[in-house]
Amino acid sequence: MKKESLLNRILASLMHLFSLLLTFFLPVLVYLISKGRNDYFADHAKEGMNLHFTFFPVFLTLTFLSTKYSILSTLSYLLIILETILILIAVIYTLKGKKYSYPVIKYFNV
Repeated sequence: MKKESLLNRILASLMHLFSLLLTFFLPVLVYLISKGRNDYFADHAKEGMNLHFTFFPVFLTLTFLSTKYSILSTLSYLLIILETILILIAVIYTLKGKKYSYPVIKYFNV
């Protein structure tokens, strides 16, 4: 496996990190721009899309149902914390040049 440049590792790490704020929009945008050009960015974008397409619907469902059941609002906050931890782990792995796969449903093969 080819070792990626420091710039590519930093940019892929930033994509993971900023996806905390931009949810699935940033990984989708990065994937659309990088597919066919840079497999490294495309693979990391697919991982980001897998994470957000797994967590986002669950979060929306928990948030919607929390108006009826207050315990679910606590679960939605825990889901956000878990997602943040997973993203920070991915940032560290990416900066080190290692492959990281989120433990989520694989909608997009990497």
